[in-house]
Amino acid sequence: MNAQHLLDLSQRFHEWMEKYNPELEKDIAQWLQKHAIDRPEALEKAFDQLAEDDRLLQIGVVGRVKAGKSSLLNALIFDGHSILPKAATPMTAALTTLTYGDAFGAQVQFYTAADRENIEQSSLRYEQRLREEKAQAFETLRQRRLRSGRSVDDEQFHADVEKTAQRALQGEHALVAAHDQWQRIRGLKIDLAALDSEARLHAADAQALARQLLDYVSADGEYMPLTKSVDIFLPLDPLRNLRIIDTPGLNDPVQSREERTTALLKHCDVVFIVSPAGQFLSEQDIEMMSRITQKEGVQELVLIASQVDNQLYGSDTRQPTLQSALDKITRTLGTHMVDTLQRLKVQHPEIGATFDSLIERGAGRVLYTSGICRSLSVRFEQQDGWDSGECKAWDNLRTHYPDFFTPEHAERCRGNLDLLANTEALRAVLEEVRQQKARIIQDRREELVRAKACALEAFRADLLDFTQAKYQEVRSADIDSLKAQRRKLDSLMEVGIHELDNVLEDCAAEFCQTLKRDLTKELDAVYRSTLKDVGNSSEEETKHLTRVRDSAAAKVANWIWGGGTETYQHTEFKLYWLQVREGLEEFANGLGGSLKGMSKTLAKKFREDLIKASTAVARRHLGDDLDPALVIRTTKSLAAALKLPAFELDTRQLNNLQGTGSVLMDKEARTFLQEAKTLLESLKRQALKQIREFADDVPDRLPTSFSSAFFQDMRERMEQLEQQVDNALMTLDRLQRMARELEAA
Repeated sequence: MNAQHLLDLSQRFHEWMEKYNPELEKDIAQWLQKHAIDRPEALEKAFDQLAEDDRLLQIGVVGRVKAGKSSLLNALIFDGHSILPKAATPMTAALTTLTYGDAFGAQVQFYTAADRENIEQSSLRYEQRLREEKAQAFETLRQRRLRSGRSVDDEQFHADVEKTAQRALQGEHALVAAHDQWQRIRGLKIDLAALDSEARLHAADAQALARQLLDYVSADGEYMPLTKSVDIFLPLDPLRNLRIIDTPGLNDPVQSREERTTALLKHCDVVFIVSPAGQFLSEQDIEMMSRITQKEGVQELVLIASQVDNQLYGSDTRQPTLQSALDKITRTLGTHMVDTLQRLKVQHPEIGATFDSLIERGAGRVLYTSGICRSLSVRFEQQDGWDSGECKAWDNLRTHYPDFFTPEHAERCRGNLDLLANTEALRAVLEEVRQQKARIIQDRREELVRAKACALEAFRADLLDFTQAKYQEVRSADIDSLKAQRRKLDSLMEVGIHELDNVLEDCAAEFCQTLKRDLTKELDAVYRSTLKDVGNSSEEETKHLTRVRDSAAAKVANWIWGGGTETYQHTEFKLYWLQVREGLEEFANGLGGSLKGMSKTLAKKFREDLIKASTAVARRHLGDDLDPALVIRTTKSLAAALKLPAFELDTRQLNNLQGTGSVLMDKEARTFLQEAKTLLESLKRQALKQIREFADDVPDRLPTSFSSAFFQDMRERMEQLEQQVDNALMTLDRLQRMARELEAA
């Protein structure tokens, strides 16, 4: 199959879906997502881009939040200089690309008037949903207070209503993000009518360009809410014939940004996957690798173990020399990578030879890097300009490997820092990719055809299964039998109501208890880890010093012959305050993502338990006369009603946690550290309160009467089936035509 045949097939499939949309109903959305089915026009655009004669090689850099993506780009493109620091990377959904240009500059695309109107409409939908949730929360909390004999008119009651409503909407990420963005846009002191569609920036060097970009991509940038994308142009040889796409994080707690990362990968020819050495090849990394190879046709993957310097200090990796320690780490990571990818090939044979080059490369050792070590190396003579993270990394290296990092031997230090940075090996990989541009793009085009053709065939198979199952359901149904089943359902409702409600109550109680226990356990683990990291950001050293005793005789003796002195101890306390603050920020942001993931897992088990238990009760009371598939579908639809809120901590207090320079000393350091620990404890209490509120609200998120909802849904499904059977000849004929046309497509 060639590209044109694939486009024709995609067009026929979409025409078929539009024709039979009434039968497909809501099921079609899940299959489109499952198989990553693109619109024909989007697929055609992808092939057109691949066919361009002067097309740049598209390289995507992906990885988890704080995986070291920016440090990798700084090392590869800017020789270790912090041109893309955290403050200058897009924290919104704005896409950033790096390409070659004759001079330093950037082109910033703003949201158009149509874009802004869409954002405003989404914001209005959020406000409507908020009003609905407030009305529901008001009634629920009012009933709860009345039962406990408390007033419903105090300020706290209305505050609780507001908080409950907002928490209920946190799971609707797109609406929440649109509302937040629209509020930011409304607050701008900018004449939107006079705003150009884009802004062009020019600078003398990379550092000056980075400063200008802060207005557009930093969290507090004047134009940040309006920035749609940023294309950066740099006269740097490593960027010739390439476009590097810097993506958001895979485990971003803001789901809309994580989804944007997935969407961006559709246009990449090569993907650099950055995975921290301490958590190498996580489930998220593997899931992303599987998706982009099987569904998007990307075959060129480069897997990089980042932040390798953090692994040098464990008791299981300590070795007499720096090289031997590094060898042990890379061998261990390489073995883990090979085992993981080989297991993945066995589980998913359709992957084919995609991972073979990675397995071959990792058989000896894995490709590694430490962006911070490259930065230390190139700025070794400017140590006063190091930030707290760089200072801490240097102190760790000096403490654990003193023979290899002695400040008096600058060249030896640089050599060992470059050994850890491994920048030359990374540049060699980038150059190899550049030299194979023509082959990679041709392979990408062929693989895109193969991957999308396989996806369409799997999509077709699911649709055929659905159509055939629907056909058999209607054909085998008897109208008299259906009406008898519905009469039996009505007569047995009273019998099963009590037990069904008990089933829901028991499952919900166990779910709430498990939620509190497991989420609190996760919170405690993250809290202890952060507290340990905060403590490791300080150093305490006791020195023996000499001073003149506080007496006239001692001062005279010291003046005459240097006597009259005494020895005393002085404890010097040093704190890298920026590292402490970054640790607290990571605690707040990372905790939200981990709690969200754990909540989803527990909610999935709750739904499965509820389906199993309620189906058993329904079958016991209703007997075998009722269709079991109908019972299961009803139970599944009701169990899916549980919506999960997002866990989001208020971090505004972090803005008040400020120090001076990169290191604080003695009293100032101890005061700052105590404030940080107090704030960390406050964030922990805030998270714990959200966990408890979430668990306590579970019953209010479920149907008031599970049994009533169950029987109502069952009745509606049976009535729908009766209508289809009443028109059986017409329905069967249409379903047969659906199947024939789908097979012929």
